[in-house]
Amino acid sequence: MRKISIFIAIFLVSCNVSKSKIECNENQKFKKLFFSHIANIDQNITIFHGEKFIQSVIFISNYAPTSTNEIMNYSRTYPFGVYEKDRKKWIEWYEKNKCNNIQIKKKHIIPEAYIK
Repeated sequence: MRKISIFIAIFLVSCNVSKSKIECNENQKFKKLFFSHIANIDQNITIFHGEKFIQSVIFISNYAPTSTNEIMNYSRTYPFGVYEKDRKKWIEWYEKNKCNNIQIKKKHIIPEAYIK
């Protein structure tokens, strides 16, 4: 009887593990694009906030929490301390949502800080 109970317990655990792997439907195209935008911001946060940098912030802000209101300073720059906090939120957001087959939006909302 004990052997049967152990077998059933192992079977149920293995079913739960395989079930969780099947349920994750991660969109690899989105993942690649999302992390390429983060890499662009990483590389340019302390240097130059050109058009490509702004496009990356806009892209990320349309999916993950981003403190775009903090960019509303006189120089329209992204303060480094704010960026560090936001970056952590982006990674947490992605980890929480990656199995939901995140789709790339056709149009992105431009934060007020970047409206000319």
